[in-house]
This record gives sequence, structure tokens and C-alpha cells, in this order.
Amino acid sequence: MENANLTSLPSSMLHKILSKVIKTGIRNFGSARIAFPGFNEVGRDDHFYRSSNLIYFNDWVNKVNAIRAFKLKCYRLGNPEAIYLRGMYEFFFLHILDEGREKIHRAGERGCVLAQFVDDMLNLAFSVDGRGIVHNYPAFTRQHVDEMFQIITS
Repeated sequence: MENANLTSLPSSMLHKILSKVIKTGIRNFGSARIAFPGFNEVGRDDHFYRSSNLIYFNDWVNKVNAIRAFKLKCYRLGNPEAIYLRGMYEFFFLHILDEGREKIHRAGERGCVLAQFVDDMLNLAFSVDGRGIVHNYPAFTRQHVDEMFQIITS
């Protein structure tokens, strides 16, 4: 068997490897890009930011500015998970309901399965007409929305 190294791998394989590295933390992502020029090249590509899976990316506490910059670039390039996460934040935390729902719906249309689920769940509880959001169930309160968020995120 021939001795294989990173330089012999196609960029699609490097992309998959770097996608796994980013899930372990932003510092590891930066280190990988510094250590190997092939990772640096893949990490600069817009396709990488559009297709990175951010749902299980859990490195928020230590490197807030670096994470914010990474997520913002993903969002600007149309990454479905980044759009979904922004929509969830707007809907459940900022209580900007219309914009949050629109982003969740858009992320679902772009292939984020979790966004499709949340969008369908929100459609069960709310509908939108000319007056804005209308409760399909009058007894469905903000507390129910918060409980639904806890179920979705657990």
C-alpha cells in the first residue's frame, strides 16, 4: 500500500475533514488551517461556509468574537443552519416573530431538516394573515411557545 498523506487527498475530502474539525471548536479550526495549506485553502472557500453544519457547533463560551465572525460569514453566504439559528434567536429570544418565522421557513426551504420541523410545529400553533400572526389556538400562550422551544432544543 502506498504511503498516503494529506496532500494527496482531494479537496472534497479535506472539506469533510475540516467540517468535522470545526465542530470540535474554533481554535482547532484555526490550528488546522495554520498547520496545513490545503485546509487553509478549503477554509477560505465560500462553499465551506455555506455548507458547514452549525447545529451541533458548541464552542460559544470561550471564543465569542471568533464564533460570531464565523457564524456571520456562514449566514451571509446563505448557510441554512445559520439562517435557522438566527431565526430561532429572533423568534424565541428577541420576540421578533415575523422575521424569525420567515428565517426559519427559509432555512427549511434550503434543506435544514430541523428548520422544517420547527416551521411545521409553528404552523400548527400560528397562522399569518394580513393582520400578522394569529393564534390558531386561543389558549396557546407565550408560555407554550417557551415550552415548545425547550422541547425543540432538548
